[in-house]
Amino acid sequence: MKYTALICLLGSSQAFKLGTGSNQEKLYDAMNLQTDKVLELLPNWDGWHPHMEEFPGTVNEFGNYMQPYKRVMPQGEVFVGNAADEGYYPVDGFTQNMLTKYAVEGVTDPKLKNPQPTGSFYLTKAAARNASVEVLCTHFSKCGAEAEKYLNFENKYDEAWAYYDVNSTGRIDAIGVSQFFRYLVKPLGSLDI
Repeated sequence: MKYTALICLLGSSQAFKLGTGSNQEKLYDAMNLQTDKVLELLPNWDGWHPHMEEFPGTVNEFGNYMQPYKRVMPQGEVFVGNAADEGYYPVDGFTQNMLTKYAVEGVTDPKLKNPQPTGSFYLTKAAARNASVEVLCTHFSKCGAEAEKYLNFENKYDEAWAYYDVNSTGRIDAIGVSQFFRYLVKPLGSLDI
């Protein structure tokens, strides 16, 4: 009697497993039917970085890992083109450089199933530091180690960052970032950009 009950119990559990599929089958089905975005829905996704420009996306028969991305410059022709070309408005080359080389484009609510670029650009603290090294080199001939020495002297960079990142969000607006650099290099002289 004991063994008969055990055999019935085992038989019913095997029937249950056959009806729902094994874990291996569920994993295989999930891998082949990937329909949700993966990268854009990660908890630390902060937007599209400059190196992602012209990314073709990974939409294929296995799913949609990441949408294609094309960076669209804000405010019409002010940041597009070359200042030497005729027929263009005067181009803000400095901000154009910040947008194309250092800025991250914001993302709509990442909790959505289809996050999109917002058209607003910002610099992270690390990106702004890299841009600071470039500004010091091109405008004040302080390149490499000399630029780093200036940024580290009396915490100049951290002080300037704290002054402009008022809400401690870890980012500042890329469009008006020239004011940040003017503040940063004030002891060296005026910054003509």
